Amino acid sequence: MKDDPPKVPPGRTVFTPVNCLVVAITSGICFAILTIWISRQGSIVPNMDRSIHNWVMARRSKINIKFARGMTWGGVIQIVLPVFLVVAVLATDAGHTFTRRLKSGVVITLVASVGAYLGLSINHLQGRVRPPMADWAGTAGGPSFPSGHTTVATIFAASTVWLISTRVHAGWPRVTLWTAAVLYAVAVGFSRIWLGVHWPTDVIGSWLYALTWLAASAAAVLYIRRRWPHPLLHK
Repeated sequence: MKDDPPKVPPGRTVFTPVNCLVVAITSGICFAILTIWISRQGSIVPNMDRSIHNWVMARRSKINIKFARGMTWGGVIQIVLPVFLVVAVLATDAGHTFTRRLKSGVVITLVASVGAYLGLSINHLQGRVRPPMADWAGTAGGPSFPSGHTTVATIFAASTVWLISTRVHAGWPRVTLWTAAVLYAVAVGFSRIWLGVHWPTDVIGSWLYALTWLAASAAAVLYIRRRWPHPLLHK
């Protein structure tokens, strides 16, 4: 009697290596174009950045600044990374031993962490100057482009939903999860602009970079799963 073929989780087929690779290439090209454009600007702040920054400065209040300060913690890697590791371990197939689940969680967390680290490396290489310190309503350090908080928040929000979505039904539950991930990334990114520590293009660059890394990682993982059915690559 032949073994039954492995079942593919419902609704997961939209994530194919080819689709993810197309997204990675498209967003990667957009990120490269934005990075080159900002580099050529030098110390000159683009009109779009300055206009949005001034618009935000004119509308800040004690209440919305307090909210932005709370939201920006969602991009602090020292907080997000441990939480993601726990989620990665718990989201692994319950039929596996704890050791295997832990190893799988560590591998997944390392992939996400490398993406965040490379984003920070690009930040230091770019060396873009932040908005004037007089406009800051929160703490910040290092160059401005891309936003480290936004990169971390986007990578870990999407990675978390990627893991959790395999444990929920297809349809509105998964749509709700992905919508929450998008809103989370947008909120953290916008909080950095609202606190006056980043230009809008810093945040846009972070979203493009994070999407590139996420899509490329997903394409690689999905391809390897098909070619090399190793337990650590299957949840």
